[in-house]
Amino acid sequence: MQRPKTALTGALAGLALAGSLLTTAAPANAAGNDAPAASSSSSADRNHHGGGLCSRVSRVDQRLARAIKRIDGDEQTRGSLARLEKRVKNARAKKHDEIATFLQDRLTTRKARRPALVRQRAELKDVAAWCAQQKDHGQEKKQDNAPEKSGS
Repeated sequence: MQRPKTALTGALAGLALAGSLLTTAAPANAAGNDAPAASSSSSADRNHHGGGLCSRVSRVDQRLARAIKRIDGDEQTRGSLARLEKRVKNARAKKHDEIATFLQDRLTTRKARRPALVRQRAELKDVAAWCAQQKDHGQEKKQDNAPEKSGS
């Protein structure tokens, strides 16, 4: 008998949530303004979000470098193309056609993944350059807004 009560409680909670979302959205829609709502992404917000992105650039670069290194590894490296090619070859030699087909599909997918990782890493360099530009721009802005000290 516990399940129906739990299901009923969950359903009621979902309805309450949907109702609260509808009631908060209704006044905004009922205003009748044909003008689009004001954008909440001001330049300060963009700089704030860009700062979060910029703080992750080095970690993402390391992750991409590690993935590329793994794919390019030798037969002893798990996740490498060479290891997977060897496994396909061994499966075919042992006449395990289903396994060979499965591994060949994985190999095809992994081979297609490598250029995407390299492209993402190149694009990440553009992001790093953008972050450096934003940082430099922020430094200039702070220096322009700094109060001048008088020597008297």
